[in-house]
Amino acid sequence: MIEYYKKHSSREPFHQVERPTDDAWVHLGAPSAEELQNLITAYDLDEAIVHDVLDKNELSRSEFSKGVQYVFMRPAMRTRSGEVKTRPFLAILHPKVYITIATSTAVTANDIAVTGDKFKVATAKRSGMLLASISTIVGGYEQLLQNTDEYIGSIRKKLRSHEVGNRDFVHFVTIEDNLNEYQTCLRDTLAVIERLRDNTHGLFTPREVETIEDVILYVRQLLSAVSSLMQTINSIRNAYSTIANNTLNQRMKLLTALTVLIALPNVFYGMYGMNVPLPFQQEAWMYPAIVVFTFLVILLVYSVAKRFKVF
Repeated sequence: MIEYYKKHSSREPFHQVERPTDDAWVHLGAPSAEELQNLITAYDLDEAIVHDVLDKNELSRSEFSKGVQYVFMRPAMRTRSGEVKTRPFLAILHPKVYITIATSTAVTANDIAVTGDKFKVATAKRSGMLLASISTIVGGYEQLLQNTDEYIGSIRKKLRSHEVGNRDFVHFVTIEDNLNEYQTCLRDTLAVIERLRDNTHGLFTPREVETIEDVILYVRQLLSAVSSLMQTINSIRNAYSTIANNTLNQRMKLLTALTVLIALPNVFYGMYGMNVPLPFQQEAWMYPAIVVFTFLVILLVYSVAKRFKVF
């Protein structure tokens, strides 16, 4: 679906128009092959470059061809299963219009418009619109990282009360895959932004270059956050393994102690259960005497074991 937006000044909001005009913003969401071809024909775009946006494995990169700047990025979105998927997003700085092509709903026209309002940029300022688009995509990663951080924090709290289950650790595998995806895409995005910062084709003003520097710092901070979350997951896994081993050791010591203490009475009960003559076996007081004696032996063994920290 193709949409056209216009914003004449930084103070007014974006409004949708029916027909494309110069200095407009053209947004194509979930493009079909026909819509993509019509867009290429209308603005004389590089067909080979534009068609790359349909490749779901296309990496972030920056291209300049015939006076037009093409910037590929990969916005991320979370699926219902908790996995993160990234799909190509193409921003085009055409001499007449600004064009965005989104192959997923990870970034919508409304998302970019909200950021554009914060940046106070008009559609005629195409370089500013590009920075707004980049900031929108990078901001999406920040939100996903915050959600991941909150989930890991909840697991950390569960760990203190021993409520962590196997399902949580299975989910950690998904989280680690997501973090690896974040890291890869953010690194590629960082390389693209650093290339734009060089301003080889003079597309950006000095103030916009400063904004690019801020975005670069922002992406580096997100990469640091990804590394920190990975380390936290490893720490939780190691802590849980240590706790599980310690709990198992305590239970084994308890079972060993119970086995020893239960075995002691059986020695005497088995002895007087044999079909051979034994001392005092005919006496009426012998049974309670054996019971008392075995309890005393158990108490003595328990005291000696505690004294030497056997259990």
